[in-house]
Amino acid sequence: MNSYRSFYKKSMSRIFPACAILMVFFSFIFSCGTDEEIENINKNEEGKEDTTDLITEDSIIVLNESDIEDYDKFYRPNEFKDMDFLRSDSKWSFVRSRQSDHFIIFWESGFGEDPNSSNISEELRVDIDDLLQKAEWFYDLNVNTLKFAEVGADKSNLDKYKMQIYLFYQTEWLATGGGYDDVIGALWVNPSTCKPVGSVIAHEIGHSFQYQVYADLLATGEINNDYSRGFRYGFGGNGGNTFWEQCAQWQAYQAYPDEAFESYNFGVYTENYHRHICHEWQRYASYWIHYYWADKHGVDFIGKLWKEAISPEDPLEVYMRINDLTVDQLNDELYDAATRLVTWDIDAIRAKGNNFIGKHSYKMYQIDDGSYQVAYSHCPGTTGYNVIPLNVPEPGTVIKTKFTGLPPGSALAENDPGEYADEGETYTTRNYNNSGSIERAGWRYGYVALLDDGQRLYSDMNRQPSAEVLFEVPEKCERLWFVVLGAPSSYKAHPWDEKESNDDQWPYKIKFENTDLLGNIHIDPNDSPKDITLTYNLAFPADASNYSGTTVNIYDNGDIVKVAQALVMQPSDISGKLLKEGETPQEGKIAFAALEPDESINYSTTANGYGFWFDSEGYVINWGSDNDSKVFAEFSLSSFEFSIGQYPGKCVAGDEYTIKEAFVYLKDGIQYVITFVFNIKIE
Repeated sequence: MNSYRSFYKKSMSRIFPACAILMVFFSFIFSCGTDEEIENINKNEEGKEDTTDLITEDSIIVLNESDIEDYDKFYRPNEFKDMDFLRSDSKWSFVRSRQSDHFIIFWESGFGEDPNSSNISEELRVDIDDLLQKAEWFYDLNVNTLKFAEVGADKSNLDKYKMQIYLFYQTEWLATGGGYDDVIGALWVNPSTCKPVGSVIAHEIGHSFQYQVYADLLATGEINNDYSRGFRYGFGGNGGNTFWEQCAQWQAYQAYPDEAFESYNFGVYTENYHRHICHEWQRYASYWIHYYWADKHGVDFIGKLWKEAISPEDPLEVYMRINDLTVDQLNDELYDAATRLVTWDIDAIRAKGNNFIGKHSYKMYQIDDGSYQVAYSHCPGTTGYNVIPLNVPEPGTVIKTKFTGLPPGSALAENDPGEYADEGETYTTRNYNNSGSIERAGWRYGYVALLDDGQRLYSDMNRQPSAEVLFEVPEKCERLWFVVLGAPSSYKAHPWDEKESNDDQWPYKIKFENTDLLGNIHIDPNDSPKDITLTYNLAFPADASNYSGTTVNIYDNGDIVKVAQALVMQPSDISGKLLKEGETPQEGKIAFAALEPDESINYSTTANGYGFWFDSEGYVINWGSDNDSKVFAEFSLSSFEFSIGQYPGKCVAGDEYTIKEAFVYLKDGIQYVITFVFNIKIE
C-alpha cells in the first residue's frame, strides 16, 4: 500500500489527504492509488493553469445561470474563481454536468456530452446515473446513520451546497476525497474507480464527510479556523494521521460489509494487529476498533469522535477524554475488544466473521526452560495484541498458563532472527525495542473459548506482570486461545515515521500445562528426520478475470503432524527455521523450493512470498501474459496454508496440472525433503 507521510502547507486552497494523509491548511484531499507524494497542484496568479480547451469559437456553448438546476447550490471553489462554469470551453462546465439531490458531477471535455456513450472506449466509459445514485446512498449513510453531518438544523453547509464530483478523462488511477476551501466536500476520480461504483467511491465520499466535519464546525462559528479540530492535524509528533484512512474504510464497509473480511486489507490486519491501532503499516486495515466502539456507544459514535477531536489528540486520547476514562480503564476496554475480535464477537460482524475465525497470525519461539517467547516480529505494542491458538484438551481439564512479562529491551529468543524495517530498509537486532522502564510496562491477558454451538466464553482478565492463570476447559469446546494485550501504564500516541525500531513493544513469555500451542504434538527427540510426500487432488473452475483457485491448510487437514514428525520439530520451530524466500539450504535451516518434473530443485521463487508460478508441464516459470504461466502455489508461514490459483484467462475446463513445492531441511550435511504435490483439475 502507499507509504505517504503527512506534512503541512499553508498556501493551498484544497487539501489532498491522500490514502496516506496529506494534511494542509485551507482544504484537504485524500488520494488513493499512487506511491508519489502529492504536491500542491494549485498555481499562483503568475503560474495559473490554462483552464480552456482549444475549441473553435462557433462551437462554444454559453449557458445562463437560470438554465442551471439548483445553480445557487453550487459553491465555486477559490481554485476556480476565474473559471466560467457556464462556458463549454472551460475545463469544468455545467454543459458537461449532471446533478442529483446532493451532488453535482462535472466531467472533462474528452467524454463529450455523455460519459456513458458507446462512442467512448470501454475503459473510459462511466455510467453517470449509477455514480450519482450510489453517491446518494453513501450520502444518506454518512448523514442519517453515521451522523458525520447534521442537516436541516442550520448546522451544516450541506444545507446550502451540494457536494462536488470531478471526473477526469484519464486511464491513470485517481480516487481522491476531501473538499474545497473548508466549505464543501468533494472528490476527484477517473473512470476505472467507478467501474463498478463500489467501496472505492464509498471510501472517498467518506473522506469528503470527514472533511465536512471541520467545515461545518467552522460554518457554525463553533471553532476558530486554526485546523485544531476534526482531525485536521497530525498526531504523535511526526505530522501523520492514519485515522483518516482507517475511518474511511469503516465508513465504506457500512455499505459493503462483506469487504471488511474479503478485501486485501483483512490479511494486512491479521498480520499487523499486534501493532498500535494507529500504526501506519495497517492504516487501511485497522478499522476493527470502530466496530467495537460503535457497538458500545452507537453507530453514530465515530462521527461524534471526529467532531470532538482537539489537537494534538489521537483517536484513543479523544476517546478517553469524551468517555472520562483513565489509561488503566482504556486498557481494560481494549482487552475486552481484543478478546471479542478473536472470534469477531460483535453484533455487526459476528455472522460474516464466522468463516474468518482463526486467521490472526502469531509467532513464538521456544526457549530452554520450555516457555515460548514472543517473536520480535509479533511483539505487541501499545493497544496491540496477540491471539495464540491452543490445543483443546478434554472437557473438565484445568489448563495453566504461566505468564511472565519481560522488561522492555530484553534479549530475544535464540532462534528469533530479530528482523525489523526502518524506512524501507531491513535490519536485525538481538533485543526488543526499549520502550521505557519496567514500571511503564503492562499487559492484559486471558483465555477465549469457542463452543461448538457458537457460544463464546471469556476468562477473567489478568494484569499482573507475572502470574499463573488457570482455566477449566468447558464442555463442547471447539477452539481455545490465549490473548495478550500490550497495556502500558501511560499512553503515548504513535508517530507515523515508517520506523519499526522505535515502536513500543511489551515482550513476554508463556509456559503451558495440560495444553500447548495449537498443532504442537508429541515428537520423539531421538528420531531422525525423514523424507515424506503429501499429495492433494484439487479442482476449481476456470476463471477469465481473477487469480482464483483453492487452499490447502495443513493445520486444518492434520498434515502438520506428519510434517512436524518428519522434521522432528514443532510447527513453531519450523516457522523459526524457515529461511527467507529465494534462499538456498543452510545447515539447521529449512529452505522453500519447487520440485521440477526433471527432479531438480528450484529455490528462485517467482510468485508472491513463498511461491512459484508453473507452466503447463509443471516447470517453474515467471508470471507473464505472454508466456506459458498457468498456475501458482503460495505458502503462508503464519497460517501454514497453501494458496493455489490460476492465471486469468489461460486455463480452460479439462486442463490438468501437477505441481510440487517442498521444504528442504539440511541437518548434519544431509538434505531431507518434505514434498507437497498438488494435482490440479480445471473444471
